[in-house]
Amino acid sequence: MTPRRFKTPEVVSLQTEASTSYLPFALVGIDWIHRAIFCIMQDMRIDEITVFVRVLEAGSFAAAARLLGMPTTTVSAKVAALEKRLGTTLIHRTTRQLRATSAGELYLDRCRAALQEIETAEAELASDNDEPTGTLRITGPTVFGRSLLPELIMAYRQKFPAVKVEVLVMDRIADLVAEGIDLAIRVGPLKDSSLIVRKIMDGYGGYYASQAYLDRHGTPQTLEDLADHQIVGFSRDGKMLYRGEIVDVTLDAPITSNDFYVSRSFIDLDLGIGYLPAPMEKAWRGQQALVRVLPEYSTPPRSLYFVYPRQRFVPARVRTFINFAAERAELLISSR
Repeated sequence: MTPRRFKTPEVVSLQTEASTSYLPFALVGIDWIHRAIFCIMQDMRIDEITVFVRVLEAGSFAAAARLLGMPTTTVSAKVAALEKRLGTTLIHRTTRQLRATSAGELYLDRCRAALQEIETAEAELASDNDEPTGTLRITGPTVFGRSLLPELIMAYRQKFPAVKVEVLVMDRIADLVAEGIDLAIRVGPLKDSSLIVRKIMDGYGGYYASQAYLDRHGTPQTLEDLADHQIVGFSRDGKMLYRGEIVDVTLDAPITSNDFYVSRSFIDLDLGIGYLPAPMEKAWRGQQALVRVLPEYSTPPRSLYFVYPRQRFVPARVRTFINFAAERAELLISSR
């Protein structure tokens, strides 16, 4: 389809095909009204193309709508308008799934590359500004979302107040691209994926008790001493690291939980000695600081990672948060 609204001879590039007409042109000799109309047309086309790419990347119109922050009906209408303009079907739609047509697959590859070039160019220009901006969407498991992340985010925003942060706490593995998430905290070992991985630190867990409990019942000096204590069990514990060797630990626990925060609450109530990840040792509002017992026993270290989607240019808000957190995470753990 060839735009023919403007006949100004100087504008040779307007006679190009529609699939490439969204690229910048030198609008020599067009008055300001024509310039404005032309820019609006190009913006509409880029918008349609962006929506088309996001729909196929997200796997559904509804998922793309969530990513783009627009109604599903608008997303569907933009794809339909793009197909009408190009005169071909780009996406096969069924009640259960959608997939690109052969023409859609070819168009997707070209459009994705073009959009990446535009995003890269804009991001590189924006990188000249040292102050990161925008909204950082970060996800992590509950134990870190409630313990480690709040302090990191508080300190980060003190340094970079222009960045807004949205924390999504979940114990499932999120699809970062489909759900529009910038950054995720994952606990290793990690499965192979296309994501970029940055190690933060090695984490561990150990045995903890309240000071009041230890005052009443004494502090165990050996693993065998735990037989004379009340135990708050965790459903997944059992193996501990002792002097470089893995040992199996079986404890008789009258109270057991599969949630660390429930276990922490039992320990806060002076009900016994229990296993917790190290970040949960520190006192929080309404809670007391716990005491580490049998410190020579700890869980085998498990690495903590940041992962984020592979992209040609990482937004400044992501880069600065990763670097900031990597510097402070160890300090936060060691100070507990």
